[in-house]
Amino acid sequence: MRYGAGRKEETRARILKAAGRVFRRHGYHASGVDKVMEEAGLTAGGFYAHFASKEALFAAMLAPTAADPPAARQPDRSDATDREWVEAFLESYLSASHRDKPEDGCPLPALVSEIARAGGPVKASFQEIVRGLAARIERSAGGSEDRALAIVALCVGGLGVARSVQDEALGERILSACRDLAERSLADTDDPPQPANRRKTKDVF
Repeated sequence: MRYGAGRKEETRARILKAAGRVFRRHGYHASGVDKVMEEAGLTAGGFYAHFASKEALFAAMLAPTAADPPAARQPDRSDATDREWVEAFLESYLSASHRDKPEDGCPLPALVSEIARAGGPVKASFQEIVRGLAARIERSAGGSEDRALAIVALCVGGLGVARSVQDEALGERILSACRDLAERSLADTDDPPQPANRRKTKDVF
């Protein structure tokens, strides 16, 4: 039985949402197509009618419109200033609830190590999310793009470390420290001057 284009798009969106939950919860490499389709309530045989490969699914899932990171879910308040938006973003992103529910949150901290080993399309989707978040922070808080990118990296890395430590109290301290550092950075009206010549350091890894 053939279905219309609308039905096919609905099914594709269903698979994308299921992949987001499964990949965040179990990891990309540990999750097969069958697990994703089971989460979507569909038969595994129908997968390739929508995606050429599992990696193609990964890239599509990371696309900003599908990934829906927390920054995009901040409530739109007509009375909120740009600075208040950034503060709300930091409070939401670097929170215990976001740490404890990776399957419902931003895909970047949950999947960044696997994205680093993926192919070009996956990395391109990842890059689009990173630059999109940085652009939103830059527009709202001012300052340079480099500072906004550093705040995104601090959020993603800080949340990943907070999730990975065994001691819950230490995880809370990490989240709080990252929030404080990001907020202090935003409080600076001007970015610190860059040294003309950086001192060379030996690789430590």
